[in-house]
Amino acid sequence: MACHLCVDTSPENFKMNDDDSNAFVYKQPESDEEKEACEEALEACPVDAIGNDANGLFHLSQFS
Repeated sequence: MACHLCVDTSPENFKMNDDDSNAFVYKQPESDEEKEACEEALEACPVDAIGNDANGLFHLSQFS
């Protein structure tokens, strides 16, 4: 699903690939503001594709 919600919510951290079919984590958050935006994107994702691991690193699940 390429709904752009994560990119719209946290544009410093999420980007769309060249053909606009998938989002990806562009960079991990470096500030509290970026971390809050990533958390907001995680909570708002309509397909629960965004996750974070025990170290707080964000990742996206890929759907085909």
